[in-house]
Amino acid sequence: VAVLAAAGLVLAACAEQGEPPAGQDDRAVSDTEPAPRSPEPAQRHAAADCAKTPRSGRVVRTGYGLDYSSGAVHVAVAPYSGRDPVCVEFAKSGPSDPQVPPDTLLFTFAGPDGEGAQVEFESVALTGGVLPPLGNGYVPKVGPLDHPITARVGASVDGTYYVADRCSLLLTTVTANGAGGRFDCPAAGVQGANPFAPSDDVDYDADDTVAPPPAAKLSGWFELKR
Repeated sequence: VAVLAAAGLVLAACAEQGEPPAGQDDRAVSDTEPAPRSPEPAQRHAAADCAKTPRSGRVVRTGYGLDYSSGAVHVAVAPYSGRDPVCVEFAKSGPSDPQVPPDTLLFTFAGPDGEGAQVEFESVALTGGVLPPLGNGYVPKVGPLDHPITARVGASVDGTYYVADRCSLLLTTVTANGAGGRFDCPAAGVQGANPFAPSDDVDYDADDTVAPPPAAKLSGWFELKR
């Protein structure tokens, strides 16, 4: 009887201190875990909407502080087969920091059902690299970025992933508050490995140095905000 009484006192003390019964704390932790965020639905637009150019502003060439959590891309896919081109809008996805080691900037946008788009280019294309110092020790600064740079663009639309390695990208603004640009890819090929819809049936270790034969044109623009 004394042992049962002592046990009762211990349980009562635990209840007064607010300690949950065994297993309840695990449920509380799992209940507070955030649910995975589903991609926003992709939006179809008229072809003219993908032909626009985003707003212009300053292009800061430091390459730092480019953390963007929102925005969207409008990408047009015009197959060589003669099918009508499509213009699709995808919302910003992935990390807010676009830097991918060692020297790449990658902006990703995604919709549901394995669709999405991404724009990738070398950091040095934005920063201009390091110029050699002059004879007097003065290190010159890079000039304004008022010309297109080379970018890699991929778009997954209607179950097909198109990718182009040599796109023309004109950055219209790049600051800590936002970024924007327009891209044009005259030759995009179809690639089996879709980063927006990974599949065990695809050989991701296959040699990707050989570009697939051109199958479509890609074009469009994006805007990002902090």
